[in-house]
Amino acid sequence: MFELLCEGAPSRLDHGARTLRRMVAARSAERSTAFHLGMTVIGPVMTAFDAFIAGRCEEVAGPDRKVALAFLGRDGFLSYRIWQGLHGTTSAYLEINRRVSLIASADTMQPLCDLLSKVFKIDAPTFGDIVKIMPPKVAAFFAGFPDGIATGEDLAEALPELMDSGEIVALAAALRARLLAYLRHTIPGFDDCTDLVLADLGYSGSVQKALCRVFDLEGIKIRLHGAYLLSLDDAFDDVAEEDGAVGFISDLVVTPHVKRMLIRNIALLEQACCSADGSVRDYDGDQVLREINPRPTSQIALAAELQAGALAFAETADDVALDFCLNPFASPEIAARWCTATLARLLLLPDEDELALLGGLKHDVNLGTHALAPMLDADFVRNQITARGLSAACASAAPPMWLAGSFARLSPSHAYLYALFGANRLPANVFEESPCGTVQIGLFRANGEAALESVTVHRTGLGELRLRIPSCAPWASPRSRCRCRKSHRKACFMA
Repeated sequence: MFELLCEGAPSRLDHGARTLRRMVAARSAERSTAFHLGMTVIGPVMTAFDAFIAGRCEEVAGPDRKVALAFLGRDGFLSYRIWQGLHGTTSAYLEINRRVSLIASADTMQPLCDLLSKVFKIDAPTFGDIVKIMPPKVAAFFAGFPDGIATGEDLAEALPELMDSGEIVALAAALRARLLAYLRHTIPGFDDCTDLVLADLGYSGSVQKALCRVFDLEGIKIRLHGAYLLSLDDAFDDVAEEDGAVGFISDLVVTPHVKRMLIRNIALLEQACCSADGSVRDYDGDQVLREINPRPTSQIALAAELQAGALAFAETADDVALDFCLNPFASPEIAARWCTATLARLLLLPDEDELALLGGLKHDVNLGTHALAPMLDADFVRNQITARGLSAACASAAPPMWLAGSFARLSPSHAYLYALFGANRLPANVFEESPCGTVQIGLFRANGEAALESVTVHRTGLGELRLRIPSCAPWASPRSRCRCRKSHRKACFMA
C-alpha cells in the first residue's frame, strides 16, 4: 500500500514505525479483536497525529503569544484523550460542528443555504429545530412534498423566497452569543488568547472558517490555526493570511486524487474516533444541548474498545521506542507517509475479520433525524458495476459510507481494483468499455407503437457485454419521457 500511494518514496525508511507497532502489540495482553485493531492501526496513526499537533503548537508559539489548543468534537474525541494522556497540559474539547458554526457566522442567508444544500432529505420539524422558527411560507413549502419531506437542495434553492434574511441574522446573533459564552467557559483564559489551534480529523476547515467569521463579527482578535489529520489543501485558499491550516496527510504526502479516495471512506475512522454522545445543536450557558444519538449501544461499545486499544498504544509507545532506540516521529514527512499507508490498508483493503467486525457500523446523519446510513452495501456496488461499469461504481457518492469495504465484501480483487482507481492506476484502455459492434433492438409501448433502434454493444474490461437501451428514447412522447434531474438522467439510458 505504501508503494502504491506514496510513489517515489523509499519504503524501507520508516524510523522504526513498523517495529514499534509489532513490539507494542507483543507486550500487550490479548483482549478483543477490536482492541487489537485499535492498538495496531488506529493507535499508531493517531499517536503520530498527536506528535504533529504538538509540533503545530510549537510553530504557532512565540514571544507575546498565548496559545490555546482545542479539539473539535465529536471526531476529535480520541485525539483529545490521547493528548490528555501523553501531555497532561491544558487543552479543551469543543463540541462544535459545521451546523452550529455556519449558522452562528451568518450575516446573510447564504451560510444556511450552503448547509441545507448538503442535506439529503429534510422535513419541517427538523428545519424548525435547526433555525428555531417556522415561517408560514416554509411550512407551506414542506406541505407541497410527499410526506412533507423535501431534499436539502430544493429547500436551499427556495429558501431566499421563503424567509426574510433579517430573521436569519437575528437567529445567528443569538446563537453566536451562546456559542461565545460556551467558548469562554470551555477554553481557560479565552479572552487573553492570541492564537487558538484547532485539531480535527479534517478536511476543508469549514468550522475554522465559520469560527473566524464569528470572531470577526464580534471583534475578537484571536488567530485560528487548523491542524488536521487529512486536509483538502485547495480548500484553504480563503483562510486569512494571519491564520493557517495544515494537514498531517497533505498534498505533500499523497496526491489530491488519493486523498479524496481516503476521505470518501473516512466515515469508518470517524465512527471509531468520535465520542459516545450525539452531535451538538445548541448551548445553554456552559451546557451542551445535543442531538438525539441514534447509534446502537453495540456500536458505541465497539468504538470504545477500538479507542481503548489506541490509547494503550499511545501510552506505551514512548517506553517501547526508548527500549529499542526507535524514533518513528523524527521526520514528520516520513511518519505521515507511513500513517497514510497504515490507515489506507484498513480503509481500502480490509480483511474478512475486519469486515465482519466493522461492517455493521452505521453513520449517523444528525440534524435531528434518526437516519443511519450503512457502512457496507455490496449489492449497491454490484448493481452499479452491472449498470454503469467499474469506474462509475468506483466514483459512487455515499451511501454506502464505506465504499471500499463494499467492494471488499464482493471480493478482495474488487477492493484492489478500487484502490488502483483511487491511486489513479486503473488504466482506462484495460478496464473501460470498448465498442465491439451494433445490434437492433425493438422498443414497444403499451398502446401498440413500436420502433427499431440500433445500439452499440460494448465489451467491458471484465469480459462482459453491455447494451445501453434508450428507455427515454427520442421517439417517445414528451409525456412518457424521463423527468429526472440532469444528474440522474444518465442512468435512465442504461440497462
